[in-house]
Order: sequence, then structure tokens, then C-alpha cells
Amino acid sequence: LEAVNQMLSTIGQSRINQLASAGEANDAQKILEETDRAIQSEGWHFNMFYDVELARGGATLACSIDNQPATTVNTPTAHYLVKGENVQIDSIANTVASITDADTFVATTAASGTVLRYTKRIETPTTALSVDFSTYRYATLDPVVRGRFVYDKANATYEYSQDLKAIITYQIPFEQNSSGGEALPEYARRYIIMKAARVFAQRHVGDPQLVQMVANEEREAHAQFIQADSENSETSIFNAALPYYTVARNAGVKVPYTTEN
Repeated sequence: LEAVNQMLSTIGQSRINQLASAGEANDAQKILEETDRAIQSEGWHFNMFYDVELARGGATLACSIDNQPATTVNTPTAHYLVKGENVQIDSIANTVASITDADTFVATTAASGTVLRYTKRIETPTTALSVDFSTYRYATLDPVVRGRFVYDKANATYEYSQDLKAIITYQIPFEQNSSGGEALPEYARRYIIMKAARVFAQRHVGDPQLVQMVANEEREAHAQFIQADSENSETSIFNAALPYYTVARNAGVKVPYTTEN
């Protein structure tokens, strides 16, 4: 609410007491959310994490079995399974024998239950803005995110024989809730608000002088944002492999000269 009021003040509008579902206040809120997501998607020290383990078998889906002990399985939404894929219905290991339609398939083993588990699929976190995998760590795989699941392009499958570690950029809540949950640091919020205010002024007023004034404040907030994030991450050129090896090499070791050199 305070962020929306700051944005409204940039175009000379009055403050509001609660968020609105229409009008300029709602437009300001949508632009704020759009800007927040765009900036966080770039990946910063506060929301980018390395070596996050993504385990197989974490994804589940509600299901029901028709006409016991028949093996027809129904799901309330699309299951996205393929023939031959391994699944688990409650505690019964199973394999997809054939696909009837988007929410029905035939299992190889009779089972009863209400929960379907994708035993070899890897589910992406719901709060992830981007998920990246190291080519050097998984030389024989090519994992890419396809919506809810991670797909292996190299082997044309959703099933994995191992858990994966990923570099994940998370969507952090803009402000802290009443229970004290996670939230963006103040320097990030300020930059997001100022950038959103500039975009809001451009779209709703278009006055060059006003936009320039807000843009100047945005540049100051951006500079403070970069400085604060760099200090927190302790960024150094020696974090890269090549500069580190150049500085840390053993200068006392001499390579003998030969004609082949």
C-alpha cells in the first residue's frame, strides 16, 4: 500500500487507504508487481541460491481408481504422463501401460488410492523465477524447465535416475507478512518502487519533465541498490576461476625450457 501511494504521489494523485481493484491505484499496483518480478528475475544476492537440491518424486497429484481391481486411473486435472513412465499410487509402485486421455491412464498393476506420485520426475519450486543447471556437472544430461517439471532434452524424457542440483532465482515477497516471513531488503524495495514509479508516470502522464525527475531518483536508487547488493555478496574479481588461478599459482615452480617450447 505504501509503495502504491508513493507511485501515485509522483503524478500528483491523493493517497489511498486500501488497495483498489480498478482505477489508477490498481494500475500502479500492477506495474509495481510487473517491475518487482522483472528486477528479481535478474538474480541478486538476496534471491539467487546455488547447489539447491531438487529431488525426484516430490510431485504429487490427486487420483482415483475406477472399478476395483481394474487399473484405470483418473486424475482431476491433466497428468502429463507418457507410456512406460514410472509412477506410484499411494504405496503401490506402478507403470503407465497406456494413455487414455489427458486425465485418464491405465496402470500395469492394480492399486487403490487417492494420491499419484511422479516417482522419477523432478518438480520445480513454485516460487522459482529461473532454474539453471551446470553443463559441467551434468555432461550427459540437458535439463530444462518445462512448466512444472524438469525435462531432459538430451535423452528426451522427464524421468531421471538421480536428483539434480540447480541454481535457482526465487521470487521473494515484496514485504513481510504479519507472521514475520521472508521479505525483500529495503534497498531492493526502494529501487523497485522508484523504477515502477517512473514507468507509471510514463504510461499515465507522459510529461517529459516529470518523467525525467522520477528517472533521476530511480538512478540514485539503482546506484544504492547495486552498492548494497555488492557489499552483501562481497563481490570480487577473484571469485572467477581465471583470475584466482593467475594470482594463486606457484611462482616458485620453473618450467624447464626445451626446444619444443
